[in-house]
Amino acid sequence: MKKLSFINKCTAVAAVGFLAISCGPDEVKNDIEAPKEDTTATTIDNPPVGKYDDAIFSIPSPIQMSSIIAENGASYDANMLNKANKSDIYVTAESQALNLGIYGADLGYTTLYDHQQEALKYMKASRKLADALGISEAFDEATIQQLERNLDNKDSLLYLVANTYRKTDEFLQVRDRKHVGALIIVGGWIESLYFATTIDNSANSKDVAELIGNQKHTLETILDKMLVKYTDNAEIEDLYTDLSSIRESFEEVNIEYTFAASVHNKESKTTELNSTTTVDISPEVFKNISDKIALLRKKIIK
Repeated sequence: MKKLSFINKCTAVAAVGFLAISCGPDEVKNDIEAPKEDTTATTIDNPPVGKYDDAIFSIPSPIQMSSIIAENGASYDANMLNKANKSDIYVTAESQALNLGIYGADLGYTTLYDHQQEALKYMKASRKLADALGISEAFDEATIQQLERNLDNKDSLLYLVANTYRKTDEFLQVRDRKHVGALIIVGGWIESLYFATTIDNSANSKDVAELIGNQKHTLETILDKMLVKYTDNAEIEDLYTDLSSIRESFEEVNIEYTFAASVHNKESKTTELNSTTTVDISPEVFKNISDKIALLRKKIIK
């Protein structure tokens, strides 16, 4: 069995299904308030649990998935990203929300690889979609200015990205626009999975293949706990149908989980999760999933 885990000073975790970064206060410049939680390790096999619309779920964040890709030696590839200048072509609330999630994943990816100017472009593109959705509070001018002041500090940028999307979700939850929040989460997940499948086609990394296989349970959560209640909306019903086809392919993925107690280090304030997962995914199934994800992503970004 192969254990997938990472413990960094700045650890990526899933929060409301999207981005949250837990960093030490010394890593963030003074104009960004640092989170007060302990730095805690997480694993791809055991992503943290979150809550959305009273449903308990676990969805790895785009940063979390991109971190595994980067650790396996994949180089930065701008061709994978949705173009930052396309925000104006998305005219329905559903397409705007999905592509806001996609831009969020692109923003996290460019930040993780230290492409700061590209990250700024994706923050501005995200702001345009947020304005169109009526949630510009989370992408205001002060946020953009903070980004510009912290372009040389990756940890600060990662925290700022996380905090911006957290504020977006809080805004949508309070105003009972949870379906929009769900679509943002799903868009980010689709883009991250597209990254992983595209990179692995050339890198042939076992770690990344296992990462993809582990998304079988994530997709079940997305369909059965997040999207199913909104299928009276025609666009969401269409998305649900496309994702259900991908779930059929994931049925051929076999996952075996073995529990092992976690180890907490009080001195370093980290927790190493030692449970392991074995993922059995054949090349044929992998290609089938990859092809379907690419087609769905192409449909969403137009």
